[in-house]
Amino acid sequence: MNKNLVFCFGLILFIACNNNTNQSTQNNFSGLSTAEKKINTKKFLFDATKAETAGNADWVIDEDNGLAKRLPTPSQENIQPNTNETYWTGALSSWGISLVKLHQHVETLQENGHITFGDAGNAQDLSHYNVFVVDEPNIRFTDAEKTAIISFVKNGGGLFMISDHDHSDRNNDGWDSPAIWNDLMNNNSIQKNPFGFSIFLTNISQVSSNITNAVNPIMQGPIGKVNALQFNNGATITLTAPSAKGLCWMKDFPQNTIRVMAAYSTFGSGRIVVIGDSSPADDGTGNKNDKLHKGWTSQGDSHSAFFINASLWLAKLNESKS
Repeated sequence: MNKNLVFCFGLILFIACNNNTNQSTQNNFSGLSTAEKKINTKKFLFDATKAETAGNADWVIDEDNGLAKRLPTPSQENIQPNTNETYWTGALSSWGISLVKLHQHVETLQENGHITFGDAGNAQDLSHYNVFVVDEPNIRFTDAEKTAIISFVKNGGGLFMISDHDHSDRNNDGWDSPAIWNDLMNNNSIQKNPFGFSIFLTNISQVSSNITNAVNPIMQGPIGKVNALQFNNGATITLTAPSAKGLCWMKDFPQNTIRVMAAYSTFGSGRIVVIGDSSPADDGTGNKNDKLHKGWTSQGDSHSAFFINASLWLAKLNESKS
């Protein structure tokens, strides 16, 4: 069976068996054989090397005793359709468990890990993964890491870039996530402005339903429709090349190249999704000592649909055309 047909069939089963995609992103793949499920399993790597848990941040899928392990515990192999997201402890646990319920594989690049591409000696080299998720980095990427990330995308990888607002330096090292992302795109050894956008140094809080009218696989994807995005102190995005397309704009702004809240792009044979705030992915169940936002459910199913649709598109599992 064609793998795209297999995946689409599985998603049809998933949607048909669940009236509310936000309820832990349930699914039912009972119509697929074990071999067919494995065809569609992609590997998602969530970064934890850039102080993603500094200050009030908790941008990991799971953390035990202050440590985000490579493989979350309990094992993802035991996750069932009715498993609650509190099975793991992390502000991104809803995201991670939702992917596993769609028969995807998730891992964490631990604090002492290395971001490389093409390094045979690194068991977590980006070449072993389909999608790299970096939620609000607070340590600047080294020159070698910038080369690795952009090479990964150029050669077919998916990059999920999550920023936060201007002046959000959580570890007080002089770098916050908007500056770090702009540095990646402006100062690297491969190409200046490779993805066709930059992070504008803003700090906005609002709910916007100013969603693109263009049909695309992220805002009208297999997990559901995205009707609005809510920012609790986030930055906006400026589109600088035709390869980048806006998905949501600040309310009351025209849908042009500025004041974009989320966008997607391509580079080489890879894909990029960017959003200007970390709070929409926050399920509010991370470290109890942190000030977290329950953003995952704050706009009904819209945020969960955004992140899972985007994840599937980055992994090239959702091939509907924009």
